[in-house]
Amino acid sequence: MLKVMIVEDDIFDYTHLKDLINWNKYGFQITEQIKNVAAAKQKLKTEKIDLIITDMKMPGQSGVDLIAFAAKNYPQIINIVLSGYRDFDYVKKSLKLGAEDYILKHELKKSKLLALLNQIKASLKESEINDNSNIFTESFLVDQRDILVQNFADKLVKGYFEDKIKPKRELELLGINFEFKKMIIALGQFDDHQILQEKYPAAKLVSLKKSFINMAAEILRENGKSFAVLKGEKYFLLLFSFTNKSELEITNNVTSAVNRIKSALKNYLNITASIAVGEIVDDPMQIQIEYEKVAELLQEKFYQGKDKIIYYNKESRNNGEHFSLDIKTEKKLHNYLVNQNPAALTAELESIFCKIAKYKPSLGVVKLTFISLINIVNTVIKDNKLAKDKIYPENQNLYQQLDKFNTLTEFQSWLQEIYKNLSNELAAKQGSNYSDLIRKTTTYLKKNYSQDITLTSTAKLVGVSYSYLSRKFKEECGLGFSDYLNDLRIKAAKKLINQGNINFKEIVKQVGFNNYNYFFKVFKDIEGITPSEYLEKNSSGLV
Repeated sequence: MLKVMIVEDDIFDYTHLKDLINWNKYGFQITEQIKNVAAAKQKLKTEKIDLIITDMKMPGQSGVDLIAFAAKNYPQIINIVLSGYRDFDYVKKSLKLGAEDYILKHELKKSKLLALLNQIKASLKESEINDNSNIFTESFLVDQRDILVQNFADKLVKGYFEDKIKPKRELELLGINFEFKKMIIALGQFDDHQILQEKYPAAKLVSLKKSFINMAAEILRENGKSFAVLKGEKYFLLLFSFTNKSELEITNNVTSAVNRIKSALKNYLNITASIAVGEIVDDPMQIQIEYEKVAELLQEKFYQGKDKIIYYNKESRNNGEHFSLDIKTEKKLHNYLVNQNPAALTAELESIFCKIAKYKPSLGVVKLTFISLINIVNTVIKDNKLAKDKIYPENQNLYQQLDKFNTLTEFQSWLQEIYKNLSNELAAKQGSNYSDLIRKTTTYLKKNYSQDITLTSTAKLVGVSYSYLSRKFKEECGLGFSDYLNDLRIKAAKKLINQGNINFKEIVKQVGFNNYNYFFKVFKDIEGITPSEYLEKNSSGLV
């Protein structure tokens, strides 16, 4: 039974989480309500805790302070963040400190909680070691030794050892050819792991991974005192050590070995992987810090793409503090969808992804951005009573979708397709739901926007009063008569500019505007830039 400490000052949130599932049934035992960080620290001194689920904002110290304390003093404990939608800075800090995952309170559901708990249980079971048993009996089978080596490597990179004597003794007893001198850590991740899980039965996939580790071990054996292990389902570790070699020789050896290992995986098993390679360390007590750096470095895969070897570069990562999806941008995306402005919508999404690529925020920040962008889509779907299955392919679980993305490019392509589907469904719904009166009116405007058209003259043409037409037009189109007409005219103006017509005064006349300055004002109101700026971007191939 795994012991869980829930740190939450709000009795309603605590009760909701406590009653959401039958904790004992799934192998968890929860403590009484812990209302603040001070009480949580005291609890940790008196009881063995396996999992902490903590709120971020509480009286006194925050959840970030608790996670930092636990990471330093109880590194074996897994931490989960319980967060409000806008606790952005807290969540980001907690992820940097090593929090396993986070749960948004407004999305807390039984299925999602169980999936996360089962994942944690599997992780704890894999790394669990009974220090009281004699793990070094010579009669252990090969598979059992592999598990012991994995556990040793896991303890090494998590800072389990307090001195240099114990890890050296375990190296000897396990027969691992490794020395704590001039060490380099490489952390690899199997690309498209979810696809691999769908493609192969579980036993077959495990067998393939073991075959890979055996191939890697053979290559490393030629390289000297180094070894390879699997780390969890998606990852593997390559640990190198060297004696009597210069830094240049070490770099060349590691580069050659990592390239050969990656090629062997691809050529013989038809699987690709991305591998992050760290820097040289001499002290085994520094391995944990170096491993954390390499794990962060591996996140560059999201930006660089799959099947890559990633080396440490101080200039490679900008400060993610510069990126966040603000309320103003969210409102713009919503308005572009509702008001049927696909060009502006596409440009705004491109701008968002360009900023992500530029500033390279952590994957936690990207996940929050993903949630915000999906929430906009869901809001529009709900407000317009659209069918979700026409927007999202194959009824996907949206909030697990991010785990499928190996790269930013994949993430961007998927999301842009969703927004395109939504835009198309909105256009189809608006067209099909028009009354005969409004359908007749919009058809007339589309054919005659270049003429001197007014609400009064159009109302007379379709046989109703101008006040009635104005009201019905707004109700069915979501835009006022003048706004709809101006939008048609600006789209026509853009088309002329794209065709190479740069005489703005002539364009003004052709699309139906009577005033040159008014045309510039309307253009900027709709597109966010002036006609001149649009022309410049068009000439540069940016629109």
